[in-house]
Amino acid sequence: MSHICVGIQVDEMSDFPSGSQLQISPKIQQSLQIPLRSPISLQVGQKTVSCQVQTFTSNGSLIRIRKDVAEQLHVPDGIQLNIRYDNKTRKIYLGPVFGVLISKLYRSPEGMFGSTSSFCKEVVQGAKSKGILAFIFTLNDLDRENQTVKGWRWVDGKWVQRVLPFPDTIYNRLGSRKDENRFGAQDWIKNLKKNGVSFFNEHFLNKWQVHEALSSIREASPYLPYTQMHKGFNSIKDALERFPQVYLKPANGSLGIGIYRITRNGNRYSSHYSTMSGSVKKEFSTLSGLYKYLSPKISRISYLVQQGLNLVKVGGNPLDFRSLAQKDSSGKWAVTSIVGRIGQNRSIVSNLARGGTIVPVTKALRSASPWHGERPTKSQLEKVSILLANSMEASMQGHFAELGIDLAVDTQGRIWLLEINAKPSKNDKQILTEQKKTRPSVKKLLEYAIYLFEEPGKSSGYIPVSLRKTQKKRKR
Repeated sequence: MSHICVGIQVDEMSDFPSGSQLQISPKIQQSLQIPLRSPISLQVGQKTVSCQVQTFTSNGSLIRIRKDVAEQLHVPDGIQLNIRYDNKTRKIYLGPVFGVLISKLYRSPEGMFGSTSSFCKEVVQGAKSKGILAFIFTLNDLDRENQTVKGWRWVDGKWVQRVLPFPDTIYNRLGSRKDENRFGAQDWIKNLKKNGVSFFNEHFLNKWQVHEALSSIREASPYLPYTQMHKGFNSIKDALERFPQVYLKPANGSLGIGIYRITRNGNRYSSHYSTMSGSVKKEFSTLSGLYKYLSPKISRISYLVQQGLNLVKVGGNPLDFRSLAQKDSSGKWAVTSIVGRIGQNRSIVSNLARGGTIVPVTKALRSASPWHGERPTKSQLEKVSILLANSMEASMQGHFAELGIDLAVDTQGRIWLLEINAKPSKNDKQILTEQKKTRPSVKKLLEYAIYLFEEPGKSSGYIPVSLRKTQKKRKR
């Protein structure tokens, strides 16, 4: 379905011929085969009006909208938008209208959108040159009755809130599970999707649900460590009988918070956990003694018991790799970036929030040790990332277009999945430095919004035939 990026000009009613509400250049009319002087629909976001189209003398890609129609659609004057025409529905679409949904506004030195302020500005600014009407909003800014939203746009060097049409596409950046799980939030999200809004990265991921989903995909399962739900003392006992080291991870955790490393050394056991100032170690002569210490900390929420891996390290510190996988302009998964992350102070995690640092992939692999097998390449890490993104999409419900995929490598050179994150950080200072050009990850988000505008109804994404054919039958 073809589309053209056009300039939008809003003019007074007196400037239009009688009965005409929309004027387009002959170039646009011929390219999209838009009928003239007959009723058609004009849609922007989720707002639609009826109008008649005429051509006007212009050699450029410009459309003129009568002021009263523009006001009904809440289309700002002087912007650029993409235009496409659907002959079956006799409807002209202008857009896409792209909203970034956040939890709330902040009063902070970083800006009104908190630590994501730089990212939000970059999305809204980068959208302009691609013919996208982008804005930032909260659920409280939605007006369901009038199909509008009070969105924040960057205008003349400052954030300005304007009444805008409901978006075609929403990128969910709600900052916590609590915000997502509020009754009001879920009600809004269901209604948005019901009304045809493409709502992607619609929820946080649960580690156990991701593990179960990927376990059903034959190609993905070799990258998964042994993982079980914590169901009491025997869960840890059984795991330690199989492996000398296991990790306890919150099923809904993030930023490395609440992770414990349990090590069996002969008849003694130790527990490690990380704080901002370093690693804390506790020694126990019996496993029951260790469990008595841990039980109050891990029994109140869902925990996983996971196989400890003999991973390569850098200077004795943990190393993993954060791959950012995103849907591209054709709706397929691609790796936008991949970096190595090195923990500090012999921490058990490498998260940047815990003092970790970012290094290029090739440098990280070159600096890591010990190696008893062949080192993987950056290309291999990227291929595994795409496979895992496709596998998750094939086996889990939900629309996702951006995933943070954490990988690690053991001393034999084998690649393992540590975690998949549906809300990759947008505030890592090592990555999100001020820059004049739009960063690649933002470009990918905007290109995917255009893809959804061009190909409505394809928001469920791409699932390779090979993955659909090789899914294991789940036990009933």
